[in-house]
Amino acid sequence: MLGFSLLLSAKIVYVEYFPNGNVKIEVIKLKKGIHQINQYYACGTLMETGFSKNGKSQGRWLHYSPEGDVTASAYFHDNVKIGSWNYFNQWSNRSYQVRYDQGRAISYKEFDHSGTLIASGTSAP
Repeated sequence: MLGFSLLLSAKIVYVEYFPNGNVKIEVIKLKKGIHQINQYYACGTLMETGFSKNGKSQGRWLHYSPEGDVTASAYFHDNVKIGSWNYFNQWSNRSYQVRYDQGRAISYKEFDHSGTLIASGTSAP
């Protein structure tokens, strides 16, 4: 029921448009201090969506290809990169995982098209 009540109180508070009239960016206020930010390609498809809390990136952000496929998944806490960030390169069919701790990349993994690990490493302290 909480999700439904958030939708009822959601309000678009900012919109920016491309020259062709399609929405470029929209900011939706979900509740005090919490906003959803959606960015679009000029063709009108969703490019990126995520949340901000008190003006700082917060939680899960997703990036999409123009065809609508997820190409990246990332996490923030108070504008700082955290956790596992996952990327997919549609041209090479490789995927990448970078782990962050307090905004610093601490490890990475690269996978081939079948999901087999082909490279990995850690960052120096």
